[in-house]
Formats: sequence, C-alpha cells, structure tokens
Amino acid sequence: MLQRIILKFRKSVWIYPAIISSLSFIGAVVIGMSDSGRFIAFYKFVPVLFMTSTGLSKDILGVIAASLITMTTFTFSTTMIVLTTYSAQFGPRTVENFLSDDDTMKTTGVFMGGFIYSIVTMLFMRNAIGEQLVVSATIGIVYAIVCLIQFTMYIQHVGSYIQTNNLINRLQRDAEKKIDEYKALLEKGKLVDESTWGREDMIIRIKSKEEGYIQLIDHNEIYRTVQDIKGILLLEKLNGQFVTNESVLFSIFFEEEVKIDEESIDKLLDCLTIGKQKSEMQDFNFTIQKIVEIALRAISTGINDPNTASHCLRIMGVLMGKIARLEGGYLMYRDDKEYPKVAFEVFDFSRQLNSSYHQIIHYGKEDVSVMKALLKSMRFTAEKASSKNKAAIDDYLQYIWNELEKTHGKGYDLNILEKEKNEIIDIVTE
Repeated sequence: MLQRIILKFRKSVWIYPAIISSLSFIGAVVIGMSDSGRFIAFYKFVPVLFMTSTGLSKDILGVIAASLITMTTFTFSTTMIVLTTYSAQFGPRTVENFLSDDDTMKTTGVFMGGFIYSIVTMLFMRNAIGEQLVVSATIGIVYAIVCLIQFTMYIQHVGSYIQTNNLINRLQRDAEKKIDEYKALLEKGKLVDESTWGREDMIIRIKSKEEGYIQLIDHNEIYRTVQDIKGILLLEKLNGQFVTNESVLFSIFFEEEVKIDEESIDKLLDCLTIGKQKSEMQDFNFTIQKIVEIALRAISTGINDPNTASHCLRIMGVLMGKIARLEGGYLMYRDDKEYPKVAFEVFDFSRQLNSSYHQIIHYGKEDVSVMKALLKSMRFTAEKASSKNKAAIDDYLQYIWNELEKTHGKGYDLNILEKEKNEIIDIVTE
C-alpha cells in the first residue's frame, strides 16, 4: 500500500508545488492577520528597521509578485526545453526521471508559493490598518532572496542533470538499488523448479480485470491473503509485463474441489498495481532498458556518439554482473505448516541477457568500437556468473559471433573482436 502511494506521488508533478503553495498561503494568512492586529502583534517585538508602512509594503509585494510569476514562467520554459532534449537525445522513457526529480518540482513550488504569499498578504493591507507598520514586506523580501538562491541552484542542477554521464550514473544507482531489493526478496523464500510441487488436477485461474503494465507486486500481502487457501498459489507474471483482461495472473492448484469467493479474488488482484506505463520501482530491467535506449540513440546516424554507447555498455556489464549469479525458477514462500504455499516466478538470466544486448547488436554491429565494448561488457558479466548462467553466456556469445562474422567477414576488425571473444570463452569454460 505504501509503495502504491509513493508511486502515485512520483508520477504526480504537482505534489511539491501544491504543498509549498499551501504552506505559503497559510503563512500569508497568519502574517496578514497579525499585521491587522490579530494573533501576533509584530510591532511590539520586531525592530522598527524591519517594519514598513502599508503603502511601501504594497509596492514591494507587488514587485515581488510580478518578478516571481516571471521566474515561474522561465522555470517552466526551461523544464520544457530539458524535457524536449531528454526525449530527443536520451529517449522518451527518460523524461520521467527529470519530471520526478525533487529539485525540479521544488523550484517551481517555491516560486508559486512566493507569488501566492505576495498576493494574499496584499489583501490584508486595507485602509483600516491606517499608519500601522507591518512586517509582511520584510518577510516577502526574505522569501524573494530564498527564491533567488533556489533559482541559482536550479540552473546548476539543470546543467548537471542534462549531462549524459550524470544521467547514466543516476540510472546505474537506481538499478543497483532495485537489484539489491530484489535479492533481499529472494532471501525470503526458496528457489525451486516447477516440477517440485507438481500440477494437481483441480486448478483455478484468476484473470486480470485491467489492461496495462504490472507496476508493483505486494508479495507479502499476497502471502497474507491466501492464508486460508488449502493449495498452491502461483503468480504467473513478472514486474513490467503487459497484461490484458484475458491474461492469467494467478493459478491456484488444489488437491480437492473448492470454491473461492469473489472477495478473495479481488483481494488477490488488489495486490498487483497495473498502470498504463512501466514503473522502475520494482523493475530493474526497465532501468537497464533506459540505458540501452541511451546507447541506441548514441549510435544513431543523427547523433553518432559511439563513446557514449561504449560507456553505457560498460555500465550494463556492471549491472548484469550483479544479477549473473541469480538463476531462474520459482520463489516459494511457505510457513511451518504444509499450507499455504505461494510461488512467484523469478526472472530468467538468459532472457535478460537477450533483452539487454539484442537491440544494440542489431543496430550497432557494424561499429567495431561498440561491439568491442559490448564483448567487454559480457566479460564483466561472465566473471561473476554462476555455472548455469555461464552456459547461457556461452550460447549467446555464439549468436553474437555469427552476426559479427556475417557483418565484418575476415579481416583486421574481426581479429580485434576475436581477442575479446576468446577472453569470454576462457572465463565461461574454466
């Protein structure tokens, strides 16, 4: 449930502006009413130096309001330019990373909050106040200085954020975090083959009621939901997979005929969050795919930046190395009793290997430097792979080499690549 709320917040760009604007509105009301003689009498303990007349306060707050709405517009325009650059240079999937960035939305929120503060406090400066001195303008000036500092930090942030290497490094950190969380999940159960529990005669299949991508899976809630079910529950799908209303999400295997009420089915379906877009909150493969997209854009004829593609491949080798010891099968949750039993399908390394490298091989096989980086990336992976996964790397290496022989034939380029290939073979056959 908490992860679902976090997911909604990350996809909602209005959260920070709404929170900061609301706080600014409340602050403006409190300060405005205090200047009017209610709540706090600022003139009793605030130095006269920091108090101004209502006329001067109106002028100052008017200038601040006009300036901040201009800065808000400029920030919005800058954000749109960055989003356009991200989409064109790095791929449309990376746009979400900038939009969900805290600093971007906080800056917009601070400017909007300053504008709201200035406008609202001016409403309390009526002629009824007379010649009484007020503190609203002083606080507005302090707020304006904070906005200038925030604007400077935002410009520096954008300049840093738009750099390719910084984006790749952030994606690497995000992927490593998700991989570590996935490994922690695997430690909660035992990896088994499908044949370990067998297939009983009585099966109930639960289909999805929505269409979209699986964004979140609450594994613990699934286990708690099936406590009273005398059978084996199997989750048929993985994070990031696309499902329709005909897709089977759960299969429950029984030893005797039973019925499951609609409420229990709804509880099970509610353990999965399905949306129109992929989410990287639990799906490290989606983050790796973003790095692949950056590499593909880099080797395109319009950009032609093989060095960036090579850097992406090195990072992919590091990430693939972190999952190279994880093997496929099913994660079995169970308690001390025979039932309930819950099984989740885990990712398959050979499938991950193909999804990570296939497109780069297809579009970049003519560039020797890119293919050399790709083979080095696979060597990084092979160095940390389990025996079973080394066999998968060896099989995939043969596929790559067949493609390279067709492209480059016999010659100097192929000899360079062959050295990298032989290093991988030495690792997987030792």
